[in-house]
Amino acid sequence: MVDSTSVLLVFVTLLTGVFVWSRRTYVYWQRRRVKFVQPVHLLGNLKEVLWQQTSFPLLLRDYYFDPLFKHEPVVGIYLFHQPALLIRDLNLVRLILVEDFVSFSMRFSKCDKRVDKLAANSLFFVRNPEWREIRTRLSPAFTSGKIKQMFALMEEIGYDLEAYLKRLTANGNQRRNAVVNIKEICDMYNTDMIASIAFGLRSYSLRNKQTELGSHCREMFTLTFRRVIDLCVIFFLPKFVSLLRRNLLAPAHAEFLRRTVLQVIEERERNGEMRNDLIEMLFTLKMEAALNQDHTHFTHQQDYLVAQAAMFELTGIESCAATMSFALYELAKQPLLQARLRAEIRRTIGGGGGAQPSDITYDKVMGMQYLTMVVEETLRKYPNVPILERECTPINKKRFYPLRPYAECFVRRGMPVYISNLAIHHDPQYWPEPERFDPQRFTPDNRKLQTPMSYLPFGAGPHNCIGMTIAQLQIKLGLLHFLRTHRVEICEKTVDNIEFDRKFLLLSNKSDIYLSVEKCL
Repeated sequence: MVDSTSVLLVFVTLLTGVFVWSRRTYVYWQRRRVKFVQPVHLLGNLKEVLWQQTSFPLLLRDYYFDPLFKHEPVVGIYLFHQPALLIRDLNLVRLILVEDFVSFSMRFSKCDKRVDKLAANSLFFVRNPEWREIRTRLSPAFTSGKIKQMFALMEEIGYDLEAYLKRLTANGNQRRNAVVNIKEICDMYNTDMIASIAFGLRSYSLRNKQTELGSHCREMFTLTFRRVIDLCVIFFLPKFVSLLRRNLLAPAHAEFLRRTVLQVIEERERNGEMRNDLIEMLFTLKMEAALNQDHTHFTHQQDYLVAQAAMFELTGIESCAATMSFALYELAKQPLLQARLRAEIRRTIGGGGGAQPSDITYDKVMGMQYLTMVVEETLRKYPNVPILERECTPINKKRFYPLRPYAECFVRRGMPVYISNLAIHHDPQYWPEPERFDPQRFTPDNRKLQTPMSYLPFGAGPHNCIGMTIAQLQIKLGLLHFLRTHRVEICEKTVDNIEFDRKFLLLSNKSDIYLSVEKCL
Protein backbone atom coordinates (compact mmCIF):
# COMPACT_ATOMS: atom_id res chain seq x y z
CA MET A 1 0.00 0.00 0.00
CA VAL A 2 1.37 3.43 -0.98
CA ASP A 3 1.73 5.77 1.99
CA SER A 4 1.04 9.51 1.89
CA THR A 5 4.74 10.40 2.17
CA SER A 6 5.54 8.54 -1.08
CA VAL A 7 2.66 10.23 -2.88
CA LEU A 8 3.81 13.64 -1.64
CA LEU A 9 7.39 12.90 -2.70
CA VAL A 10 6.30 11.92 -6.21
CA PHE A 11 4.11 15.02 -6.45
CA VAL A 12 6.90 17.35 -5.31
CA THR A 13 9.34 15.67 -7.73
CA LEU A 14 6.95 16.17 -10.65
CA LEU A 15 6.38 19.81 -9.74
CA THR A 16 10.10 20.38 -9.46
CA GLY A 17 10.69 18.74 -12.84
CA VAL A 18 7.99 20.86 -14.48
CA PHE A 19 9.41 24.03 -12.87
CA VAL A 20 12.97 23.29 -14.03
CA TRP A 21 11.78 22.39 -17.53
CA SER A 22 9.66 25.53 -17.70
CA ARG A 23 12.52 27.78 -16.56
CA ARG A 24 14.86 26.20 -19.09
CA THR A 25 12.32 26.51 -21.93
CA TYR A 26 11.12 30.06 -21.33
CA VAL A 27 14.53 31.72 -21.17
CA TYR A 28 15.32 30.81 -24.79
CA TRP A 29 14.75 34.31 -26.22
CA GLN A 30 16.05 36.04 -23.12
CA ARG A 31 19.40 34.28 -23.47
CA ARG A 32 19.59 35.35 -27.09
CA ARG A 33 18.72 38.95 -26.26
CA VAL A 34 15.62 38.95 -28.40
CA LYS A 35 12.64 40.90 -27.08
CA PHE A 36 9.78 38.52 -26.46
CA VAL A 37 6.21 38.26 -25.21
CA GLN A 38 6.13 37.10 -21.60
CA PRO A 39 4.84 33.50 -21.61
CA VAL A 40 2.56 31.63 -19.22
CA HIS A 41 4.01 28.39 -17.83
CA LEU A 42 3.12 25.36 -19.97
CA LEU A 43 0.90 27.39 -22.32
CA GLY A 44 3.48 29.84 -23.65
CA ASN A 45 1.64 32.70 -25.40
CA LEU A 46 -1.41 30.65 -26.35
CA LYS A 47 -3.49 31.11 -23.22
CA GLU A 48 -5.93 33.56 -24.83
CA VAL A 49 -6.30 31.34 -27.90
CA LEU A 50 -7.02 28.24 -25.81
CA TRP A 51 -9.46 30.18 -23.64
CA GLN A 52 -11.21 31.32 -26.88
CA GLN A 53 -10.62 34.97 -26.00
CA THR A 54 -9.02 35.62 -29.39
CA SER A 55 -7.86 33.92 -32.58
CA PHE A 56 -4.20 33.38 -33.38
CA PRO A 57 -4.15 35.87 -36.33
CA LEU A 58 -5.59 38.62 -34.12
CA LEU A 59 -3.15 37.72 -31.34
CA LEU A 60 -0.18 38.15 -33.68
CA ARG A 61 -1.58 41.46 -34.90
CA ASP A 62 -1.73 42.69 -31.30
CA TYR A 63 1.88 41.61 -30.69
CA TYR A 64 3.01 43.34 -33.89
CA PHE A 65 1.57 46.67 -32.70
CA ASP A 66 2.70 46.35 -29.08
CA PRO A 67 4.68 49.57 -28.32
CA LEU A 68 7.36 47.43 -26.65
CA PHE A 69 8.31 46.00 -30.06
CA LYS A 70 7.85 49.12 -32.18
CA HIS A 71 11.45 49.20 -33.42
CA GLU A 72 12.15 45.45 -33.33
CA PRO A 73 12.72 43.47 -36.56
CA VAL A 74 11.56 40.26 -34.85
CA VAL A 75 9.57 39.34 -31.75
CA GLY A 76 10.08 36.13 -29.78
CA ILE A 77 6.97 34.12 -28.87
CA TYR A 78 6.28 30.67 -27.46
CA LEU A 79 3.82 28.10 -28.80
CA PHE A 80 3.42 26.06 -25.63
CA HIS A 81 7.09 24.97 -25.24
CA GLN A 82 8.18 25.82 -28.80
CA PRO A 83 10.09 29.08 -29.38
CA ALA A 84 8.93 30.90 -32.53
CA LEU A 85 9.44 34.25 -34.23
CA LEU A 86 7.06 36.94 -35.40
CA ILE A 87 8.71 38.80 -38.29
CA ARG A 88 8.23 42.59 -38.40
CA ASP A 89 10.97 43.73 -40.80
CA LEU A 90 9.96 43.67 -44.49
CA ASN A 91 13.51 42.83 -45.56
CA LEU A 92 13.22 39.65 -43.54
CA VAL A 93 9.78 39.01 -45.02
CA ARG A 94 11.32 39.15 -48.51
CA LEU A 95 14.23 36.96 -47.43
CA ILE A 96 11.98 34.26 -45.98
CA LEU A 97 9.28 34.21 -48.66
CA VAL A 98 11.32 34.89 -51.79
CA GLU A 99 15.10 35.27 -51.68
CA ASP A 100 15.93 32.23 -49.56
CA PHE A 101 12.73 30.27 -49.99
CA VAL A 102 14.71 27.01 -50.03
CA SER A 103 15.50 27.51 -46.32
CA PHE A 104 11.82 28.17 -45.49
CA SER A 105 10.12 25.95 -48.03
CA MET A 106 7.55 24.24 -45.80
CA ARG A 107 4.81 25.24 -43.44
CA PHE A 108 5.21 24.39 -39.76
CA SER A 109 1.69 22.96 -39.47
CA LYS A 110 1.08 19.33 -40.32
CA CYS A 111 -1.72 16.81 -40.84
CA ASP A 112 -1.28 13.05 -40.53
CA LYS A 113 -1.84 11.01 -43.69
CA ARG A 114 -3.24 8.06 -41.76
CA VAL A 115 -5.80 10.13 -39.85
CA ASP A 116 -6.64 13.01 -42.21
CA LYS A 117 -5.61 11.93 -45.72
CA LEU A 118 -7.32 14.70 -47.65
CA ALA A 119 -5.88 17.58 -45.67
CA ALA A 120 -2.41 15.97 -45.47
CA ASN A 121 -2.27 15.38 -49.22
CA SER A 122 -3.54 18.82 -50.22
CA LEU A 123 -1.14 21.37 -51.66
CA PHE A 124 -1.53 23.47 -48.50
CA PHE A 125 -0.16 20.83 -46.10
CA VAL A 126 1.84 18.36 -48.18
CA ARG A 127 5.57 18.60 -47.56
CA ASN A 128 8.65 18.44 -49.76
CA PRO A 129 9.49 16.73 -52.03
CA GLU A 130 5.82 15.90 -52.75
CA TRP A 131 4.83 19.55 -52.53
CA ARG A 132 7.26 20.53 -55.28
CA GLU A 133 5.99 17.81 -57.61
CA ILE A 134 2.30 18.56 -57.07
CA ARG A 135 2.84 22.31 -57.39
CA THR A 136 4.77 21.82 -60.63
CA ARG A 137 2.12 19.49 -62.07
CA LEU A 138 -0.82 21.73 -61.08
CA SER A 139 0.62 25.12 -62.06
CA PRO A 140 -0.21 24.77 -65.80
CA ALA A 141 -3.85 24.25 -64.82
CA PHE A 142 -4.00 27.77 -63.34
CA THR A 143 -2.70 29.76 -66.29
CA SER A 144 -4.85 32.54 -67.75
CA GLY A 145 -5.59 30.33 -70.76
CA LYS A 146 -7.04 27.56 -68.58
CA ILE A 147 -9.01 30.03 -66.46
CA LYS A 148 -10.50 31.56 -69.62
CA GLN A 149 -11.81 28.11 -70.52
CA MET A 150 -13.39 27.92 -67.06
CA PHE A 151 -14.93 31.38 -67.33
CA ALA A 152 -18.26 30.22 -68.82
CA LEU A 153 -18.88 28.01 -65.77
CA MET A 154 -18.18 30.91 -63.45
CA GLU A 155 -20.50 33.17 -65.44
CA GLU A 156 -23.42 30.78 -64.88
CA ILE A 157 -23.10 31.36 -61.14
CA GLY A 158 -22.91 35.11 -61.67
CA TYR A 159 -26.24 35.11 -63.47
CA ASP A 160 -27.70 32.90 -60.74
CA LEU A 161 -26.69 35.64 -58.29
CA GLU A 162 -28.47 38.27 -60.38
CA ALA A 163 -31.60 36.11 -60.52
CA TYR A 164 -31.50 35.61 -56.75
CA LEU A 165 -31.21 39.36 -56.13
CA LYS A 166 -34.05 40.02 -58.57
CA ARG A 167 -36.34 37.66 -56.64
CA LEU A 168 -35.18 39.22 -53.40
CA THR A 169 -36.18 42.74 -54.43
CA ALA A 170 -39.30 41.87 -56.44
CA ASN A 171 -42.65 43.18 -55.25
CA GLY A 172 -45.10 42.93 -58.11
CA ASN A 173 -44.37 45.78 -60.50
CA GLN A 174 -42.86 47.93 -57.76
CA ARG A 175 -39.24 48.27 -56.69
CA ARG A 176 -38.41 47.88 -53.03
CA ASN A 177 -35.48 47.67 -50.69
CA ALA A 178 -34.60 44.38 -49.05
CA VAL A 179 -32.58 44.40 -45.83
CA VAL A 180 -30.38 41.31 -45.97
CA ASN A 181 -27.46 39.60 -44.26
CA ILE A 182 -24.94 40.31 -46.99
CA LYS A 183 -22.49 37.64 -45.84
CA GLU A 184 -25.18 34.98 -46.25
CA ILE A 185 -25.66 35.91 -49.91
CA CYS A 186 -21.91 35.94 -50.53
CA ASP A 187 -21.62 32.52 -48.86
CA MET A 188 -24.23 31.06 -51.20
CA TYR A 189 -22.63 32.58 -54.30
CA ASN A 190 -19.14 31.32 -53.43
CA THR A 191 -20.42 27.88 -52.42
CA ASP A 192 -22.07 27.52 -55.83
CA MET A 193 -18.91 28.81 -57.52
CA ILE A 194 -16.55 26.33 -55.82
CA ALA A 195 -19.02 23.47 -56.27
CA SER A 196 -19.05 24.17 -60.01
CA ILE A 197 -15.38 24.85 -60.78
CA ALA A 198 -13.77 22.52 -58.22
CA PHE A 199 -16.24 19.65 -57.83
CA GLY A 200 -18.00 19.69 -61.21
CA LEU A 201 -21.44 20.10 -59.59
CA ARG A 202 -24.28 22.59 -59.52
CA SER A 203 -25.12 22.97 -55.82
CA TYR A 204 -27.83 25.64 -56.32
CA SER A 205 -27.27 27.31 -52.94
CA LEU A 206 -28.72 30.52 -54.39
CA ARG A 207 -31.95 28.59 -54.91
CA ASN A 208 -32.05 26.29 -51.89
CA LYS A 209 -29.95 28.38 -49.43
CA GLN A 210 -28.68 25.42 -47.39
CA THR A 211 -26.26 22.92 -48.91
CA GLU A 212 -24.03 20.28 -47.36
CA LEU A 213 -20.90 21.80 -48.90
CA GLY A 214 -21.58 25.27 -47.48
CA SER A 215 -22.49 24.08 -43.98
CA HIS A 216 -19.34 21.92 -43.73
CA CYS A 217 -17.15 24.84 -44.76
CA ARG A 218 -18.57 27.26 -42.19
CA GLU A 219 -18.20 24.71 -39.38
CA MET A 220 -14.55 24.17 -40.29
CA PHE A 221 -13.57 27.74 -39.37
CA THR A 222 -15.79 28.22 -36.29
CA LEU A 223 -13.72 27.94 -33.09
CA THR A 224 -15.52 25.62 -30.68
CA PHE A 225 -13.46 24.18 -27.81
CA ARG A 226 -12.95 20.89 -29.66
CA ARG A 227 -11.99 22.79 -32.79
CA VAL A 228 -9.44 24.86 -30.88
CA ILE A 229 -7.78 21.67 -29.61
CA ASP A 230 -7.64 20.20 -33.13
CA LEU A 231 -6.14 23.37 -34.61
CA CYS A 232 -3.66 23.89 -31.77
CA VAL A 233 -2.23 20.40 -32.29
CA ILE A 234 -2.13 20.77 -36.11
CA PHE A 235 -0.64 24.26 -36.18
CA PHE A 236 1.38 24.49 -32.94
CA LEU A 237 2.20 20.90 -31.94
CA PRO A 238 2.63 19.14 -35.31
CA LYS A 239 4.97 16.51 -33.80
CA PHE A 240 2.00 15.20 -31.81
CA VAL A 241 -0.54 15.10 -34.66
CA SER A 242 -0.07 11.37 -35.29
CA LEU A 243 -0.10 10.49 -31.59
CA LEU A 244 -3.19 12.55 -30.72
CA ARG A 245 -4.96 11.72 -34.02
CA ARG A 246 -6.33 15.22 -34.63
CA ASN A 247 -7.81 16.15 -38.00
CA LEU A 248 -8.57 19.32 -39.89
CA LEU A 249 -11.44 17.79 -41.85
CA ALA A 250 -14.03 15.96 -39.79
CA PRO A 251 -14.44 12.31 -40.93
CA ALA A 252 -17.98 12.95 -42.18
CA HIS A 253 -16.80 16.00 -44.12
CA ALA A 254 -13.85 14.12 -45.65
CA GLU A 255 -16.08 11.22 -46.65
CA PHE A 256 -18.57 13.61 -48.27
CA LEU A 257 -15.78 15.22 -50.34
CA ARG A 258 -14.26 11.87 -51.29
CA ARG A 259 -17.62 10.43 -52.34
CA THR A 260 -18.56 13.54 -54.32
CA VAL A 261 -15.30 13.88 -56.28
CA LEU A 262 -14.89 10.18 -57.04
CA GLN A 263 -18.48 9.94 -58.30
CA VAL A 264 -17.86 12.84 -60.68
CA ILE A 265 -14.59 11.30 -61.93
CA GLU A 266 -16.21 7.90 -62.48
CA GLU A 267 -19.06 9.50 -64.39
CA ARG A 268 -16.60 11.43 -66.59
CA GLU A 269 -14.68 8.21 -67.33
CA ARG A 270 -17.90 6.39 -68.17
CA ASN A 271 -19.60 8.87 -70.49
CA GLY A 272 -16.63 10.89 -71.73
CA GLU A 273 -18.27 14.21 -70.86
CA MET A 274 -15.79 17.08 -70.74
CA ARG A 275 -16.24 20.19 -68.62
CA ASN A 276 -13.65 22.92 -68.18
CA ASP A 277 -13.29 22.62 -64.41
CA LEU A 278 -10.69 21.46 -61.89
CA ILE A 279 -11.91 17.85 -62.07
CA GLU A 280 -11.25 17.78 -65.80
CA MET A 281 -7.79 19.27 -65.27
CA LEU A 282 -6.94 16.56 -62.74
CA PHE A 283 -8.47 13.89 -64.97
CA THR A 284 -6.35 15.13 -67.89
CA LEU A 285 -3.20 14.94 -65.76
CA LYS A 286 -4.13 11.39 -64.82
CA MET A 287 -4.60 10.40 -68.47
CA GLU A 288 -1.30 12.01 -69.47
CA ALA A 289 0.49 10.11 -66.71
CA ALA A 290 -1.08 6.86 -67.93
CA LEU A 291 0.00 7.53 -71.54
CA ASN A 292 3.54 8.30 -70.41
CA GLN A 293 3.50 5.22 -68.15
CA ASP A 294 4.41 7.47 -65.22
CA HIS A 295 3.49 5.18 -62.34
CA THR A 296 4.82 7.60 -59.69
CA HIS A 297 2.43 10.41 -60.69
CA PHE A 298 0.33 11.65 -57.76
CA THR A 299 -2.90 11.35 -59.79
CA HIS A 300 -2.70 7.55 -59.55
CA GLN A 301 -3.67 7.89 -55.88
CA GLN A 302 -7.32 8.83 -55.51
CA ASP A 303 -6.89 10.75 -52.26
CA TYR A 304 -4.37 13.07 -53.91
CA LEU A 305 -6.98 13.95 -56.53
CA VAL A 306 -9.71 14.52 -53.97
CA ALA A 307 -7.34 16.50 -51.74
CA GLN A 308 -6.69 19.15 -54.40
CA ALA A 309 -10.42 19.71 -54.81
CA ALA A 310 -10.75 19.84 -51.02
CA MET A 311 -8.08 22.55 -50.99
CA PHE A 312 -10.36 24.72 -53.10
CA GLU A 313 -13.15 24.32 -50.58
CA LEU A 314 -10.77 25.18 -47.72
CA THR A 315 -9.51 28.34 -49.39
CA GLY A 316 -12.18 29.38 -51.88
CA ILE A 317 -15.54 29.60 -50.14
CA GLU A 318 -15.22 31.31 -46.78
CA SER A 319 -12.33 33.63 -47.64
CA CYS A 320 -13.85 34.87 -50.92
CA ALA A 321 -17.27 35.28 -49.32
CA ALA A 322 -15.76 37.40 -46.56
CA THR A 323 -13.88 39.57 -49.08
CA MET A 324 -17.05 40.16 -51.10
CA SER A 325 -19.11 41.06 -48.04
CA PHE A 326 -16.44 43.45 -46.73
CA ALA A 327 -16.23 45.12 -50.16
CA LEU A 328 -20.00 45.61 -50.35
CA TYR A 329 -20.04 46.97 -46.79
CA GLU A 330 -17.34 49.53 -47.59
CA LEU A 331 -19.08 50.54 -50.83
CA ALA A 332 -22.38 50.97 -49.01
CA LYS A 333 -20.70 53.34 -46.56
CA GLN A 334 -19.18 55.37 -49.43
CA PRO A 335 -21.88 55.83 -52.11
CA LEU A 336 -19.59 57.90 -54.36
CA LEU A 337 -17.12 55.01 -54.65
CA GLN A 338 -19.98 52.63 -55.37
CA ALA A 339 -21.38 54.97 -58.04
CA ARG A 340 -17.96 55.14 -59.71
CA LEU A 341 -17.68 51.35 -59.75
CA ARG A 342 -21.22 50.90 -61.06
CA ALA A 343 -20.48 53.43 -63.81
CA GLU A 344 -17.42 51.42 -64.86
CA ILE A 345 -19.48 48.21 -64.88
CA ARG A 346 -22.24 49.73 -66.99
CA ARG A 347 -19.71 51.35 -69.32
CA THR A 348 -17.88 48.05 -69.84
CA ILE A 349 -20.71 45.52 -70.14
CA GLY A 350 -23.95 47.46 -69.89
CA GLY A 351 -26.45 47.55 -67.06
CA GLY A 352 -29.96 46.52 -66.23
CA GLY A 353 -31.18 43.35 -67.87
CA GLY A 354 -29.81 44.03 -71.32
CA ALA A 355 -26.42 42.37 -71.09
CA GLN A 356 -26.10 38.88 -72.47
CA PRO A 357 -23.58 36.21 -71.38
CA SER A 358 -21.54 36.97 -74.49
CA ASP A 359 -21.16 40.61 -73.36
CA ILE A 360 -19.13 39.61 -70.29
CA THR A 361 -15.74 38.14 -71.04
CA TYR A 362 -12.68 37.23 -69.03
CA ASP A 363 -10.63 40.00 -70.62
CA LYS A 364 -13.29 42.62 -69.92
CA VAL A 365 -13.59 41.65 -66.26
CA MET A 366 -9.85 41.46 -65.62
CA GLY A 367 -9.36 44.72 -67.50
CA MET A 368 -11.73 46.75 -65.31
CA GLN A 369 -9.30 49.05 -63.54
CA TYR A 370 -11.51 50.48 -60.80
CA LEU A 371 -13.03 47.09 -59.96
CA THR A 372 -9.48 45.78 -59.55
CA MET A 373 -8.62 48.72 -57.29
CA VAL A 374 -11.68 48.08 -55.09
CA VAL A 375 -10.87 44.38 -54.72
CA GLU A 376 -7.20 45.05 -53.96
CA GLU A 377 -8.03 47.69 -51.33
CA THR A 378 -10.52 45.26 -49.74
CA LEU A 379 -7.81 42.59 -49.61
CA ARG A 380 -5.44 45.12 -48.05
CA LYS A 381 -7.83 46.05 -45.28
CA TYR A 382 -9.24 42.53 -44.88
CA PRO A 383 -6.62 40.01 -46.14
CA ASN A 384 -8.27 36.65 -46.82
CA VAL A 385 -5.34 34.80 -45.20
CA PRO A 386 -4.31 37.03 -42.25
CA ILE A 387 -1.05 35.23 -41.35
CA LEU A 388 1.72 33.39 -43.20
CA GLU A 389 3.76 30.64 -41.57
CA ARG A 390 7.00 28.91 -42.51
CA GLU A 391 9.31 26.36 -40.90
CA CYS A 392 13.05 26.95 -40.87
CA THR A 393 14.70 24.21 -42.97
CA PRO A 394 18.29 25.37 -43.65
CA ILE A 395 20.08 23.67 -46.52
CA ASN A 396 23.13 21.44 -45.95
CA LYS A 397 21.59 20.27 -42.66
CA LYS A 398 22.75 23.40 -40.85
CA ARG A 399 21.39 23.71 -37.34
CA PHE A 400 20.82 27.49 -37.39
CA TYR A 401 19.90 30.11 -39.97
CA PRO A 402 21.29 33.66 -39.45
CA LEU A 403 18.99 36.67 -39.90
CA ARG A 404 21.84 39.17 -40.15
CA PRO A 405 22.15 41.97 -41.10
CA TYR A 406 18.44 42.61 -40.52
CA ALA A 407 18.28 41.10 -37.01
CA GLU A 408 20.92 39.99 -34.53
CA CYS A 409 19.60 36.47 -33.98
CA PHE A 410 19.47 33.01 -35.47
CA VAL A 411 16.53 30.78 -36.35
CA ARG A 412 16.90 27.19 -35.19
CA ARG A 413 16.16 24.32 -37.59
CA GLY A 414 12.51 23.29 -37.22
CA MET A 415 11.47 26.61 -35.67
CA PRO A 416 8.29 28.27 -36.99
CA VAL A 417 8.33 31.87 -38.19
CA TYR A 418 5.16 33.94 -38.67
CA ILE A 419 4.33 36.97 -40.77
CA SER A 420 1.23 38.96 -39.85
CA ASN A 421 0.15 40.37 -43.19
CA LEU A 422 -2.97 41.65 -41.41
CA ALA A 423 -0.72 43.84 -39.25
CA ILE A 424 1.55 44.85 -42.15
CA HIS A 425 -1.51 45.90 -44.19
CA HIS A 426 -2.55 48.17 -41.31
CA ASP A 427 0.87 49.59 -40.49
CA PRO A 428 0.73 53.40 -40.99
CA GLN A 429 4.38 53.55 -42.04
CA TYR A 430 3.42 51.64 -45.19
CA TRP A 431 -0.24 52.62 -45.54
CA PRO A 432 -1.19 56.15 -44.33
CA GLU A 433 -4.57 56.18 -42.56
CA PRO A 434 -4.79 52.39 -42.77
CA GLU A 435 -8.36 52.18 -41.46
CA ARG A 436 -9.65 54.34 -44.31
CA PHE A 437 -11.00 52.42 -47.31
CA ASP A 438 -9.41 54.10 -50.31
CA PRO A 439 -9.09 52.27 -53.67
CA GLN A 440 -6.92 55.14 -54.94
CA ARG A 441 -4.00 53.48 -53.16
CA PHE A 442 -3.91 51.07 -56.10
CA THR A 443 -3.82 53.40 -59.07
CA PRO A 444 -0.94 52.60 -61.45
CA ASP A 445 1.04 55.58 -60.18
CA ASN A 446 0.47 54.80 -56.49
CA ARG A 447 1.43 51.17 -56.95
CA LYS A 448 4.95 52.32 -57.86
CA LEU A 449 5.20 54.08 -54.49
CA GLN A 450 4.23 51.05 -52.38
CA THR A 451 6.93 49.58 -50.15
CA PRO A 452 7.94 46.14 -51.49
CA MET A 453 6.46 43.23 -49.47
CA SER A 454 3.93 45.53 -47.73
CA TYR A 455 1.03 43.94 -49.64
CA LEU A 456 0.67 40.19 -49.18
CA PRO A 457 -2.99 39.09 -49.52
CA PHE A 458 -1.94 35.85 -51.26
CA GLY A 459 1.55 35.50 -49.83
CA ALA A 460 4.66 35.82 -52.01
CA GLY A 461 7.35 33.66 -53.55
CA PRO A 462 7.06 30.01 -54.69
CA HIS A 463 4.63 29.17 -51.84
CA ASN A 464 2.10 31.87 -52.75
CA CYS A 465 -1.53 30.94 -53.36
CA ILE A 466 -1.73 28.92 -56.57
CA GLY A 467 -5.37 29.87 -57.06
CA MET A 468 -5.06 33.63 -56.50
CA THR A 469 -6.09 34.54 -60.08
CA ILE A 470 -9.22 32.39 -59.81
CA ALA A 471 -9.99 33.88 -56.37
CA GLN A 472 -9.68 37.43 -57.70
CA LEU A 473 -11.85 36.61 -60.70
CA GLN A 474 -14.41 34.93 -58.44
CA ILE A 475 -14.65 38.04 -56.25
CA LYS A 476 -14.72 40.44 -59.20
CA LEU A 477 -17.49 38.49 -60.94
CA GLY A 478 -19.55 38.46 -57.75
CA LEU A 479 -19.27 42.23 -57.30
CA LEU A 480 -19.89 42.85 -61.00
CA HIS A 481 -23.09 40.82 -61.13
CA PHE A 482 -24.27 42.21 -57.80
CA LEU A 483 -23.76 45.88 -58.67
CA ARG A 484 -24.70 45.68 -62.33
CA THR A 485 -28.39 45.49 -61.44
CA HIS A 486 -28.48 46.45 -57.74
CA ARG A 487 -26.98 48.90 -55.29
CA VAL A 488 -26.27 48.50 -51.58
CA GLU A 489 -26.93 51.08 -48.87
CA ILE A 490 -26.49 51.23 -45.12
CA CYS A 491 -29.61 50.83 -42.99
CA GLU A 492 -30.61 50.87 -39.32
CA LYS A 493 -29.26 47.35 -38.82
CA THR A 494 -25.86 48.09 -40.42
CA VAL A 495 -22.96 48.00 -37.95
CA ASP A 496 -21.02 51.26 -37.56
CA ASN A 497 -17.61 49.57 -37.72
CA ILE A 498 -16.17 46.16 -38.44
CA GLU A 499 -15.14 44.29 -35.30
CA PHE A 500 -13.42 41.01 -36.04
CA ASP A 501 -14.85 37.86 -34.50
CA ARG A 502 -12.21 36.50 -32.14
CA LYS A 503 -13.79 33.04 -32.24
CA PHE A 504 -13.39 32.60 -35.99
CA LEU A 505 -10.19 31.41 -37.65
CA LEU A 506 -10.36 33.78 -40.64
CA LEU A 507 -11.46 37.43 -40.66
CA SER A 508 -15.18 37.73 -40.07
CA ASN A 509 -17.30 40.41 -38.45
CA LYS A 510 -18.39 39.70 -34.90
CA SER A 511 -22.03 40.21 -35.86
CA ASP A 512 -23.92 39.82 -39.12
CA ILE A 513 -23.49 42.59 -41.70
CA TYR A 514 -26.90 43.86 -42.79
CA LEU A 515 -27.31 46.11 -45.82
CA SER A 516 -30.22 47.42 -47.81
CA VAL A 517 -30.28 46.08 -51.38
CA GLU A 518 -32.19 48.01 -54.04
CA LYS A 519 -32.85 47.03 -57.64
CA CYS A 520 -31.71 49.64 -60.14
CA LEU A 521 -33.28 50.36 -63.52
